[in-house]
Amino acid sequence: MRVSRQLAVIAVLGAAGIGGWFAYQDGFLANAPESGAKPTTQAAGQGRGRGGQSGPATVDVDAVKTGRIVDIRESVGTVRAYESITVTAKVAGIIKAIGFEEGQQVKAGDMLVQLDDAERRAEIEQTLAETNRAMALRNEVVIKLERATALSRTGAGTGAQVEDLTAQVKSLESSIAAAQAQRKGAEARLEDYSIRAPFAGRVGTRSVSLGAFISPGTRITSLDDLSRVRLDFAVPENLLGRLKPGQAVNASSPAYPGRVFRGIVSTLDTRVDQLTRTVRLTAEFDNPDEALKPGMFLSVALEVTTKDNAVVVPEEAVVAEGLRQIVYPVKDNKVERRVITIGQRQGGKVEVLDGLKAGETIVVLGVQRVRAGAEVVTRPVGSGAPDQKPSPAATKEQPSRSSVNMPQPIGSAVAAERN
Repeated sequence: MRVSRQLAVIAVLGAAGIGGWFAYQDGFLANAPESGAKPTTQAAGQGRGRGGQSGPATVDVDAVKTGRIVDIRESVGTVRAYESITVTAKVAGIIKAIGFEEGQQVKAGDMLVQLDDAERRAEIEQTLAETNRAMALRNEVVIKLERATALSRTGAGTGAQVEDLTAQVKSLESSIAAAQAQRKGAEARLEDYSIRAPFAGRVGTRSVSLGAFISPGTRITSLDDLSRVRLDFAVPENLLGRLKPGQAVNASSPAYPGRVFRGIVSTLDTRVDQLTRTVRLTAEFDNPDEALKPGMFLSVALEVTTKDNAVVVPEEAVVAEGLRQIVYPVKDNKVERRVITIGQRQGGKVEVLDGLKAGETIVVLGVQRVRAGAEVVTRPVGSGAPDQKPSPAATKEQPSRSSVNMPQPIGSAVAAERN
């Protein structure tokens, strides 16, 4: 019994093996591609038929041009008024009048504060009276001197009398000069009681009130000339040989987005900062609307040098390979690989210092599809149509290459036939 069961099992296994062998030789398993197997020549030919024969790559090219390149160095700076003072009193006194409003624009010579000057005016009147008295005495003595001189000539007078009167005249003239000097000093002190604007500008906030007693040095207000402003900033000392007054400076502030303030370098400091190794520059800006205020923080762009005929190429044409910069010139529809030296980058353009000449043709778009010595089909940059991407529906309808020879499920085939 056991022997018959074993024979039956052996017969079943043998039949299964023979059936599997015939299925592999004549069934659909023979058509299934093995994992990792290469496609046959026919399949490869069909693939080329669908994709087409590979030809020269189509690239967008452009001629190397010349343009204006500006060597710009960036920094930060602080604004200060073109002229700025703190208005103070020179003498002590009581404020008699205030001649300005806070924030007012004033002219040079305008009276800002008037102190009580009654005492000084009385002093001037006193010196004037002393001067007049001394002049009257002098005139009287001069008349006496003239009479004594005439009598001395006729022998009726003495020479000692003439000499005495002459000395009195000289003494009175000295008194007159001293009185006049005292008057000028009193008038000068009187001017100290009238505080005036030394230059045109805008006054700030007021720190005193009418009737207040102020002492010398007391702050009254501030006065700033904002029609022009100065901007102080620093640049590295290695630029010192290329700096000079008159260079253009562009500045911007977060307070005015999109606005650029333009000025020029007016002064270079005579010393280099030993700690930062920078040199301080001062630029001047016109400020007709007084948008720039003293103390503001500005971003600075200093135009160090300007090249009007620099060789420039689009940034897309330059490929970085480590520390090298590569471009692909095209001549007779063949590509060359060339290493270049670049300079400044501005507005989507790159300055080429060495390796290219104006007029040469280079690949701008499609550099990833070319290699040295390869033939290409060229077209002017910007003239090519954008790449067409297949729609999702088309992608779903087209079978993938990996499933071309695979058997389709019966259910899907039936559904397709029904549709």
